[in-house]
Amino acid sequence: MKIKLFIFNILFSSSLFANVLPPDINLIYELNFEQQPLGLIEINYKKTKDNYLISATSDFKGALLLMGNYQIISRGRVDKNHFIPESIERKNLKKNKIISSQIDHKNNLIQIKSKNKAKEYKLQNNTQDILSYFFEISALKNLPKQIDFNILDSHDYKKYSYLMQGHEKIMINDRLVNVIKYEGRVNDETLTHTLWISQKNHIPVRLITPTPIGLIIDQVLSKGNILNLI
Repeated sequence: MKIKLFIFNILFSSSLFANVLPPDINLIYELNFEQQPLGLIEINYKKTKDNYLISATSDFKGALLLMGNYQIISRGRVDKNHFIPESIERKNLKKNKIISSQIDHKNNLIQIKSKNKAKEYKLQNNTQDILSYFFEISALKNLPKQIDFNILDSHDYKKYSYLMQGHEKIMINDRLVNVIKYEGRVNDETLTHTLWISQKNHIPVRLITPTPIGLIIDQVLSKGNILNLI
């Protein structure tokens, strides 16, 4: 898993209520490596009528600061609980570098642009972006054994596959939470990440991500206005 993908794999969003999302959500995830704090990821979600905006902003510490801090902004619309992404913007807050992506549903085309580069991809079925796909999972009343998405992560277009590992109980914010464990893989790469989703309302509560530089990042939900729902 490339380091850029890792950064925005941990900038992921939350899913609630398995069918109905509140219009305003705030979540904060703590990052650690071998119990050493590496900063925070803050997720904000807002829905106005049929339009949504999701932002994820990093506040890294330690070794992760070498990569700089980033922000992802995803925009789109909701149609019968189905999330339809229309644009995603990736900002390098240190270098003030922006990569923007547009999804043209009419012409089945994805266009990714940065200062010096441009890419185009044919829009595939079951496409989400790096933030919206967990909200899309929330619409599923019963989580399947395998979940597959084509994911636009603001600089590339990749296939994510999640395979259910079973049911567990883990401690989240001093509470014992019933969770469903998944193992995820990107484009058949050898490195995988592990995800725990609350069984009650499908909220992602923990993510462990190995990186090519040897760090194994443990991301755990610590604060937010929906902690009482997990």
